[in-house]
Amino acid sequence: MKLHIFRRAIFYFSGMVLVSCATENAQYGKNVRNTPVERIKSGNIAHRFYLIGDAGNADQQSAQSILEQFKTHLDSAGSNSTVLFLGDNIYPKGLPKEEGKDRKLAIEKLDDQISLVKNFKGKTIFIPGNHDWYSKGIIGLKEQQDYITEKLDDQSAFLPKNSCAIDRKKISKNITLLTIDTEWFLADWDKNLGINEKCDIKTREDFFSEFESELNKNQNKTVIVALHHPLIDHGSHGGYYSLKKQIFPLEGKFPLPILATGINLARATGGITHQDLSNANYRKLTSRLKTLLANRDNVIVVSGHDHNLQYIEEGKIRQIISGAGSKNEPATTVGPNDFSYGKNGYAVLNISESGDASVSFFGRENNQEKLLFQKQVLENSEYNPVIFPSEFPAETTSSVYPKSFTRKSHLYEFLWGKNYRENYSTPVKVPTLQIDTLFGGAKPGRSGGGHQTNSLRLNTPKGEYVIRALKKSGVRFLQSVAFKNQYIEEDFAEGFADQFLLDFYTSSHPFTPLAIGDLSEAVGLKHTDPTLVYVPKQNGLEKFNQNFGDELYYLEARPAETEENPIEVLGTEEVIKLLGKDEKYKIDEKNYIRARLFDMLIGDWDRHHDQWKWEQKPEGKLIYLSPIPKDCDQAFVRYDGLLTKFILDFPGLRHMQSFDEKIKNIKWFNMESYPLDLAFTTASTEEDWLREAAFIQNHLNSEIIASAFEKLPKEVQSSDIDRIKKNLEIRKNDLQKYASEYYKIVQKTVLLTGTNKKDKFAITRLPQDETEVKIYRQKKSGEELVFEKKYSKKQTKEIWMYGLGDDDQFEVNGNQSNPIKIRLLGGLNNDVYTINKGNNVHIYDYKSKKNTFNTKNGKITLSDNYDLNEYQYKKPKFNVFSTNLNLGYNPDDGVIVGLNTSWTKKGFNQNPFSSKHTLKTNYFTLSNGYEIRYEGIFPRIVGNWFYQIDAGYTDSHYIRNYFGNGNLTINNHDTFEEKYYRVRAREFYAKPSINWRKNASLFSAKLIYEGLKIEKTENRRIAIPNIVDENVFSTNYFAGIDVGFHFENVNKKVNPSLGMKFDSKFTYRQNLNNGDKKLPTFETGLGFTHYLTKNEKLTFSTYAKSKWLLSDDYEFYQMATLGGDDDLRGFRFDRFYGKSSFYQTSDIRWSIGNFRNAFVPLKIGIFGGFDYGRVWLPNEFTKKWHTSAGAGIWLNAIDMVGIQASYFRSSDKGRFVVGFGMNF
Repeated sequence: MKLHIFRRAIFYFSGMVLVSCATENAQYGKNVRNTPVERIKSGNIAHRFYLIGDAGNADQQSAQSILEQFKTHLDSAGSNSTVLFLGDNIYPKGLPKEEGKDRKLAIEKLDDQISLVKNFKGKTIFIPGNHDWYSKGIIGLKEQQDYITEKLDDQSAFLPKNSCAIDRKKISKNITLLTIDTEWFLADWDKNLGINEKCDIKTREDFFSEFESELNKNQNKTVIVALHHPLIDHGSHGGYYSLKKQIFPLEGKFPLPILATGINLARATGGITHQDLSNANYRKLTSRLKTLLANRDNVIVVSGHDHNLQYIEEGKIRQIISGAGSKNEPATTVGPNDFSYGKNGYAVLNISESGDASVSFFGRENNQEKLLFQKQVLENSEYNPVIFPSEFPAETTSSVYPKSFTRKSHLYEFLWGKNYRENYSTPVKVPTLQIDTLFGGAKPGRSGGGHQTNSLRLNTPKGEYVIRALKKSGVRFLQSVAFKNQYIEEDFAEGFADQFLLDFYTSSHPFTPLAIGDLSEAVGLKHTDPTLVYVPKQNGLEKFNQNFGDELYYLEARPAETEENPIEVLGTEEVIKLLGKDEKYKIDEKNYIRARLFDMLIGDWDRHHDQWKWEQKPEGKLIYLSPIPKDCDQAFVRYDGLLTKFILDFPGLRHMQSFDEKIKNIKWFNMESYPLDLAFTTASTEEDWLREAAFIQNHLNSEIIASAFEKLPKEVQSSDIDRIKKNLEIRKNDLQKYASEYYKIVQKTVLLTGTNKKDKFAITRLPQDETEVKIYRQKKSGEELVFEKKYSKKQTKEIWMYGLGDDDQFEVNGNQSNPIKIRLLGGLNNDVYTINKGNNVHIYDYKSKKNTFNTKNGKITLSDNYDLNEYQYKKPKFNVFSTNLNLGYNPDDGVIVGLNTSWTKKGFNQNPFSSKHTLKTNYFTLSNGYEIRYEGIFPRIVGNWFYQIDAGYTDSHYIRNYFGNGNLTINNHDTFEEKYYRVRAREFYAKPSINWRKNASLFSAKLIYEGLKIEKTENRRIAIPNIVDENVFSTNYFAGIDVGFHFENVNKKVNPSLGMKFDSKFTYRQNLNNGDKKLPTFETGLGFTHYLTKNEKLTFSTYAKSKWLLSDDYEFYQMATLGGDDDLRGFRFDRFYGKSSFYQTSDIRWSIGNFRNAFVPLKIGIFGGFDYGRVWLPNEFTKKWHTSAGAGIWLNAIDMVGIQASYFRSSDKGRFVVGFGMNF
């Protein structure tokens, strides 16, 4: 029939068209088509980069000519040049060990590349690619690094070093090279024992933070980011294939046109391999990096991976791909300034002394070198200063916000609070800061600040200072916290969200930082001394006038090395590293505890790891790391709106507590600082905490408090300040109580670590439920005690002990029936466990390395799970209990009112939690019915396996429609109301399951026990005699299994332009009322989404699914059904019942464009769809296929929330539907 032809056309013809647009020939975007070799700005070359990648097949004759040409360039290059080999240096499987059978050939391939730089006067750097990992992961990388660095006699010839994530190399004073091992991010760490052992970066999230930090540090330089996997790609790894590839798949020699298209379509949409951009993990990497680069105009990204030459511009991102050193693959262009070439070649990147950058791509045509494309990549727009006045008044009167911004209605203030809003629009008279005369003349350095504050560093003869704007950035906060994977700053600037956050920031007093210094000084804490100034736009700000000036700032000195303190000031991550390096490093716990209690006193809840600096204080053989608190922006905050208080009661925001007379909840107040407190207060006792609380109480009197707040401008000396001082006195009086309460919280779970040297942990169980822990450093001279403490089970529930590096010993002695739970984690190397009594002792170590167990006691868990075995100080988190209201409505049940309650445990084994229990209760007003549903999730049983329990009971409620069995049933919508076909039921179920999840895949195996009783509702179709088996009106009990696999990969959560979905499920049900009734079923579905145009505005999406009942022993509610939002959209839900079914539903979607509004930027589009399908019954002979067609409109907010409205017409009239997102 014609529908079958239509279906085949959709799957085959469109699939080929969608992915067939790449060629080997040079292609040019419309803007560069007529001038592929652009005239480049003249200027002296500061540095030249020669870029070649994927040269690891260099023994092939086809690659020799291009490499010889490349060598000619290198031989004539000067010393101010660098050649970058961009990964995949050895095909196909990296560098084996000495005894490896393929070692000789691998060395030959590497030597072929090294020989290219024999006469090269510049620097040579190799970075790793995915193929370089294929010889036992980091083992093969080390082999390659050792060989290259020895051969070139340069320890920086292979970067990043030691299989780490990122390395920085200074090329010149104005050029920085960042090398990234992208396969490090994509690899399975559980299969790479020892990964990150010699690296500062231990997590993928830390890598992103480091990358952002490096971009900030080098914002005034030209930055080259070299990484093997490109961020943007228009070759095969990006989902673009040649027509030839549609016929010859996987480099085969036999034509398989239909199969080839299917393979390419699955690869482009499914992301089946993590080497393709469509892969979920690869997408996590690129989307995050692209977001961090989106507003940078000084960065060039260079990559290999795809075997071609490409230049791509996307916003401010400049991507160069030079991966055609020894292989070639077709590619295409998408943007107007893009270029692609699918044959062998290389690129040359020139950086001029002025900061301009240009790229040239070379290939060979007709056995001659050819300049294929040349483009200006970066153009350093010279700073054309606006001439500002050279003199300013000594003082200026100004406010943070204008009056118009802080003027709010009574209703707004009732809902969102008054906060300190008036203080933000109160004009204050302050000194005027003139940059070029500050401390003998200051020069602006680089901009920075946290994720809320705009700041600028100033270099002066007296040291480094910083100015911090009092007006914060709402959109920067959104970008860094809520939208890490997409750039939104331009779309949200000055929009509702930005303006709302700016108003929300009025919850903190703008001028109280002026009082913090004196308060800190009184209790002996390090602090900054900010000065409130007005900074006008001025010549001294130079190019920073664009983003700074004409507002109020705090001027303060940055912590730095001085004559009094010549030792480097450290960040928290550096401190963690030092603590693991040597036992001589100790936290100055006394001052840290005092600082933390001071935080509680002033109500500063924002004390995460980045809010501290640390100075080193040598004392004898030890070096104490003493805290320097950074800005206290959240001190004395005021949240007094009805909605504000409601929102801040959500679990993730509970730490944001108002500065009242009492601390509302001491545990949640310290949520941000809790991991650091566990890591940095291991030796302290409750007496230590009480002593520091008493110290603050004794040294901070009313006179000091009053004097400190007198530093605030006189214009804001109001009742707000009186309230702060009053609450400060009250909280000070209660400080010992808070110290005692919080100490008990910190002691519930204890974290102890050794060093990366040989340590011994001696654990002794003592009477009265006490456990003593002693830690020794094992030296040649003997054991040296470095830690000792006793713990009581009344306070401590668990102790986690990490041996870290080297060979460690763990001994457990003593006998208690139910002691404190001990978790011992040896880490890498050979650790020795001697457990004489194993009650409540859990041992964790790597399965693939040697350990010594002198015991059969204790519970031993051996696995290569990286997250489980490695020390991560941020791991401990609070358990979370939460409740929220549930509201709904349908015509049969009426208004649905319920409560959702969840308990999330975040213990030792998290992924991302240890267990989660959810209880949902609902009440149906129309039927007086109710339902109770429970879900329990227990992650990481082994590897990616997790356990889940679903159970529930539902009183009489609407569950489905019933029009009768078969493909030819009639909907008498003109005669009967909609509810005539509705079916109500009571049901209960219990479904324990074991599941496996990895990336886009989910496998599930469930045991089923369930009961269902259909309600025989009068005046409905279900009540017609003999229309269904009468036994369904009694409770039927079933037992069985469900085994299913689900795969779904999309490039965007809402309205994707690329995606693949596959479902397959087998079920078996045994009717316990009638043992002869056994019902196996099988269902499977497959769907694709792919763009039709290169700009991805027009997309095609289709999904097809079938279901079969494999016996005749079924009840009507177990049959295959069609109708509703997911299949035949023009028919009501469950419109057709059969023993088997098939449907296909397809859409063409067009994104019309973007538009900004006062609330959130939106994308708008339209779509048209066509569905067809049918059911089959034995003895029903019909060729009828049901169809529905329709159209709709969709709205998409920032690719995270989507809504669509559509109308689909069918033989049953039609349906109008409004819903969230797209169904396929």
